[in-house]
Amino acid sequence: MKITSIKLSFSNAYLLIGRKTVIVDTGMPGEQDKILRVIERSGVKTSDISLILHTHGHVDHAGSTAALTKTLNLPTAVHRADEGMMRAGRMNPLTPLRLEARMILPMVNRPFPPVAPNLFVDEAFDLAAFGVEGRILLTPGHTAGSISLLLPDGAAIVGDVMMGGYVGGNLLGARPNYHYFADDQGAVHRSIRALLDAGVQTFYVGHGGPLARAAVQKRFAGVL
Repeated sequence: MKITSIKLSFSNAYLLIGRKTVIVDTGMPGEQDKILRVIERSGVKTSDISLILHTHGHVDHAGSTAALTKTLNLPTAVHRADEGMMRAGRMNPLTPLRLEARMILPMVNRPFPPVAPNLFVDEAFDLAAFGVEGRILLTPGHTAGSISLLLPDGAAIVGDVMMGGYVGGNLLGARPNYHYFADDQGAVHRSIRALLDAGVQTFYVGHGGPLARAAVQKRFAGVL
């Protein structure tokens, strides 16, 4: 199993490459061409891509999904709790956690091309049917429908359960930090604990990263 990180303008998308390839998240609107270029450079045939899977339904993680599904004719999957945002092409109201979040709110609180998901993800979702190994863990808090992908080697793609560093992950990206926004910070703490309890060693996040287990344990030790 191979994880290929795709650094986009505001966030990270990922290719999860096994027998088939799954695209995890799609960035902001208009970033589909960059994702397609990384797919080509990675030697992945578009015919081997089986699914677009979303860690959650925010604009910087689902913004280019509509364009990619039009180009690649792929099914899309999200947790049912975030389905409404994707269908509407608009995020639910965001709750800032700090001053920097309030400052960037106008930049990120924007509409995106709507998508009607084909599949709904829960912990029984069968990734093997799409040619990759691993399982889904529900990790709400940032949004009600946030999920993480746990892989057999101890890596996990965790979306915005946490982030790396500052300035959107561009400064000190390997240092664990809270994301800018959370629907329920208590649920964020429980989700981080659940990821640690699941044995995750490397956290691939939506901004910055990747993050090492020891660093995550140290950063959040006081609240877990």
